[in-house]
Amino acid sequence: MQEEEYKKIGARIKYYRQLAVLSQSRLAENVGISAQYLSRIERGKQVPSVQVLMLIAENLHIDVGRLIDDLK
Repeated sequence: MQEEEYKKIGARIKYYRQLAVLSQSRLAENVGISAQYLSRIERGKQVPSVQVLMLIAENLHIDVGRLIDDLK
């Protein structure tokens, strides 16, 4: 994956997090990661592991496919 795809994933995480009315710190706490790490993911600066991506989706009550659909 390239930086553009990372940014798409991060933007989708941010969108669904805000839709769920969760702060970065609350979602990060629920997932077991730091708020700084989540911030880097949302900005496309860090690539989450598959496990972290699945935990984020689970905590947002969405299918992980919503975060990665239509990526190259």
